Amino acid sequence: MNKILRTVLVASLLAAGMIAAQSSAPASAAYCVSIYRIYYNSPGTDTGSNTSLNAEWIQLHNKCSTARSLTNAKIKDYVGHTYTFGSYALGGGKYVKVHTGKGTNTTTDRYQGRSWYVWNNDKDTAYLYNGSGTLLDKCSYNNRNASSIYC
Repeated sequence: MNKILRTVLVASLLAAGMIAAQSSAPASAAYCVSIYRIYYNSPGTDTGSNTSLNAEWIQLHNKCSTARSLTNAKIKDYVGHTYTFGSYALGGGKYVKVHTGKGTNTTTDRYQGRSWYVWNNDKDTAYLYNGSGTLLDKCSYNNRNASSIYC
């Protein structure tokens, strides 16, 4: 009888969400890190200058309270331009911008090191994958009259 009562109690608590099943989710970026904004049309004429390239960026947000690893995570556009994070963790509640051009990586700004634009000025889709290749988030836009989108 005691074993049955314990089983019913545990099942009830699990169903109510009061006991979390063990998983690797807390250590991963899943459900915490998402695409927050894409600034896809940098101001002015697309000259290809590093200043113009770095005004084009994608911003990620960690919605959880603890840091999440983005080591080997990838950002891709629709045609497959890919940026791969090196060893990097995004702090809890923090944002990071990934700029198209060249620069020195910091905790808040990363640089792809490209010499031409990634994000189309009219429409595109951004994909965020974790280091294992699992799709975590995506964001699409289709508006040539805007410069950015909040995802």
